[in-house]
Amino acid sequence: MRKIFCTMSTQETKPEPRRPKLRLPFDNRREDAGEWAFDHRAGLCVTLIAYLLLAIAFVGAKIVVGGRPAAQGFYIDLQQLEQLAAEKERLEREVRRRQQQEPIDWKSIRNDVSNENAKLDESLRDDRGTNTAALNDAADAAQERMRANREAYERGLAEAEAIRRRRERTDERGESSDRKVQGRVTVSFSLVDPVRHARHLVVPAYQCEGGGEVVVRITVNRAGEVTHASVASGGDDCMRETAVRAARNSVFDINDAAPARHTGTITYIFIPQ
Repeated sequence: MRKIFCTMSTQETKPEPRRPKLRLPFDNRREDAGEWAFDHRAGLCVTLIAYLLLAIAFVGAKIVVGGRPAAQGFYIDLQQLEQLAAEKERLEREVRRRQQQEPIDWKSIRNDVSNENAKLDESLRDDRGTNTAALNDAADAAQERMRANREAYERGLAEAEAIRRRRERTDERGESSDRKVQGRVTVSFSLVDPVRHARHLVVPAYQCEGGGEVVVRITVNRAGEVTHASVASGGDDCMRETAVRAARNSVFDINDAAPARHTGTITYIFIPQ
C-alpha cells in the first residue's frame, strides 16, 4: 500500500510532457478577409477614426475645389418696357404733330447754334469767375433739341416719300373715277379745300321703288377713307340705306395736306326701273 502511494506522488510532481501538435494538411490555408479584419481590428478602427476626423475638418472649413465663378444677373420688367415703348410712340406722335403745326426754319436753328457757341467761347476766355457749367448745360440742351427736331424732320420726309409712292402705285392701277357715272344710279361728289379725287367710288345697284335724289354727308381722313356717312336730305328709307352703305365703302385719294376730318357730300340720283 505504501509503495503505491509513493508511486502516485512521484507521478504528480513530474507532469508528462505535452504531446507534439499534429500537422494537418489544411493548416497552411490562407486566411479570409473576416479573419484578417478581426486580427487587425485595432488598426482598422484607428484608421477609420482618422479619416472621419479629416472629413469633418474638410467640411467644417468649407473648402471648395473647382468652384464656378460667381455670376451676376438682373431682372427686366416686361410690363415696364411696354410702357416705355408706348410712351416713346406717344412722344414721337407729339413731335410729328408739332412739326406739322409749326414748320422748322433750319436756317434760324443754325444761327442760334452759332450764337451759343460764340457765347461759350467768350465765357471760356473770361477769368472773373463766370459760371461755365451753366453755359455748357445750355449748349447741350440746344444740341439735344436740334437732334430731336432733325429726327422729326427726317421721319416726316420718310412719311412723305411713302405717301408719294402709294400715290404712284394707285395711279398705276387705273385712272381716278371723278366723272359722273351714267346708268340707273348717277353719282357725284364734292370735296374741296383741298380738292380730293375718288380712288374707288361705289355705285350701288338700284333695287328700290320709285326714284329720287339722296345727298349723303361724309367725313374723310387723310388716307382717303370714309370715317362717317349720314343722310343730309332726300330719298326714302330704301334709297337712304343704299346710299349710306355705298358712301361708307367709297375711297378717295391720299392727301397729307387735307384736314384730319375732311367733310363733303356724295349725291346719288336713283332712276326708276
